[in-house]
Amino acid sequence: MSGLRESKKRAVRKALFETAIRLFEEKGYDGVSVSEIVAAAGVAKGTFFNHFPNKADILADWYADIVGRSLETPSGPDDGTLADRLVRVIADIGERAGASPGLWHAKNEQAVTAASIQAVERESDAALVSQVTQLFDRAVAASTLPRETDTAALADLVLAIATGTWREAVVTGQLAGTRDRLRRRIECLCAMAAGGLAKSGTTP
Repeated sequence: MSGLRESKKRAVRKALFETAIRLFEEKGYDGVSVSEIVAAAGVAKGTFFNHFPNKADILADWYADIVGRSLETPSGPDDGTLADRLVRVIADIGERAGASPGLWHAKNEQAVTAASIQAVERESDAALVSQVTQLFDRAVAASTLPRETDTAALADLVLAIATGTWREAVVTGQLAGTRDRLRRRIECLCAMAAGGLAKSGTTP
């Protein structure tokens, strides 16, 4: 019985999430109320709050899903230069989120006050930095980068480049060409790193 209840609970949450996302995309985040979501999903209003403390939590789940899928299975071939592999990882998140610009814009707006979105962003940043650090560590092991390279610092810089580039794209509304801008900036960083970005207290 416990397994059945959990299965039903997951199904209700999934239905609420999918209904909300569909309505957000049709009418815009601000144009949809919780009452509309539960009516379209065919559940009581209290049921919504059993699964999502507030409407912004839907956006938090939406973004968490995008980041999870992007980091788990980035699109494109898993080969090429170090810059190719880095861009493959960091571009997917923005491109998948950018496929629904209204939701992405709403997520960024709500992140100012929504603790759930802030938490997802922190976790996503940490996961991205971890994966990028591993790519840099492999480059060091393969002697593509100097042995003393501070790979954690490089990963932080990649996150800053990715965040700034995607924010620029969203603000200007110019999502096309973002991957190319990311590539140029990441290639520049990799070139500088190959010249020696040393760990604190060491000499290149």
